[in-house]
Amino acid sequence: MTSEMLFFKTVGALGLVVGLFLAVAYALKRWGNLSGRPLSQKMEVVSRQSFGPRHHLVMVKVCGQRNVLVGISPQNMSLLSLEEPSAKDGNPASDSG
Repeated sequence: MTSEMLFFKTVGALGLVVGLFLAVAYALKRWGNLSGRPLSQKMEVVSRQSFGPRHHLVMVKVCGQRNVLVGISPQNMSLLSLEEPSAKDGNPASDSG
């Protein structure tokens, strides 16, 4: 096999791999979210409190139904509280006073 043929074969294989990668990336972007909701609606940061440059408490609303309190430090993330949705009205339970 000549060096030109080997070069074109290598470039063709590389082009095929890059093309497959782009096709898979497009398919995952287009059809990867099977729930039908935009990805931005699955989790939302409700509030954040800093206790230093790298220590935080974050309240996250998950799927628009439940609130999760997470402690974040440089070493780990810890689940501190999980508020289940209320059974009677489907909204998260809240303190009224």
